[in-house]
Amino acid sequence: MHARSMYSDLLDAALSEVGRPDDGLRTRGSLAELLHYRRKLAEDAARTGPDWALQALADQLAYDVALIRLARRAGVRCSVRGFDRPEQERGRLEHDLERQGIKLHGSEELASG
Repeated sequence: MHARSMYSDLLDAALSEVGRPDDGLRTRGSLAELLHYRRKLAEDAARTGPDWALQALADQLAYDVALIRLARRAGVRCSVRGFDRPEQERGRLEHDLERQGIKLHGSEELASG
């Protein structure tokens, strides 16, 4: 039996809270949501203060939920189990989405406008 990480358990719970990936968000809306959370991750890198770790974890979970939802909408195979190693799975999903023509890198300014 494969033991899941605590992060995977948190991610699974967060996904169950937000519902199915097709509950009204189109791919474009899903991409905008993902890019919003990507900007938050960049902000977390420069964050300091007593609550930075908790906020960084919340932002990572939100980003990963948005990433999984977009990946599933685009037909990319993904599972919470892959997030036992979050950075590795994020990279794989981002790469697979880019290969499908969904531009993630360099799109941040488009999402903010």
